[in-house]
Amino acid sequence: MRKFQFKLQSLLKYKRHLEQVAKQEMAQAVADVLACEQRIIELKKDRISAMDLLDSLVEKGMGAGQFNRYRQFITTTDQMIHLERNRQTELEKILDEKRETLKQKTIDKKALERLREKKDREYTHEMIREEQKSLDEMTSLKTAREVNNERT
Repeated sequence: MRKFQFKLQSLLKYKRHLEQVAKQEMAQAVADVLACEQRIIELKKDRISAMDLLDSLVEKGMGAGQFNRYRQFITTTDQMIHLERNRQTELEKILDEKRETLKQKTIDKKALERLREKKDREYTHEMIREEQKSLDEMTSLKTAREVNNERT
């Protein structure tokens, strides 16, 4: 009995590869979003620390130059937080695109896998039918020989 051969096996292998690449790209996009979120958290911590330090130094008394440097640092930190939030929004859009791409690649691969399974079932059914036909033929020949031997 010959073995089942799926004619689109190379295409299925390629679709599996594309799905794997899409998974890796999505994982990278998730990592980028998480890194950006972590950067925002760190910037917020830096801002809070600077504000607390500034408050304590103002209570003790400080010069205008030093006060301006702290205010400039806080302002710059606010700007960086704003930029990182914008970057996070862009990265989340990219993540959504990667997620959609992965979804489509998975659908394409699963469609081919279902086709392969269907063709395999059809092949198996056909092989069983052929084998049954062969067995029936052998049984008929054996019966015919027995009948022929009984007549002689």
